[in-house]
Amino acid sequence: MDKQNVEKAIDRIATLQERLYYCENNLQYIKRLQALKYWLHKFDSFLDKASRGKGEYAAVYESYFHVCSGFSFYDRVCNSIRVYEYGNKPF
Repeated sequence: MDKQNVEKAIDRIATLQERLYYCENNLQYIKRLQALKYWLHKFDSFLDKASRGKGEYAAVYESYFHVCSGFSFYDRVCNSIRVYEYGNKPF
């Protein structure tokens, strides 16, 4: 696990979450969702199994990938992309 890569992924995810609120059209929205999904995959791949459950980044991992009620953040991103593919536009 490389801390620099993990920190970069977390920063990028936070930035993309913020930018989702300032989309002007459907294309910007879906591109940012796809980028968010990409960085969530990267973040997951940077962590080993031990650091996902217990470790410095366990709380961050849990906030993105574990279900509290309903869907996890990752599931909501994937579902939004899937809904867009079926023709439902967010704007």
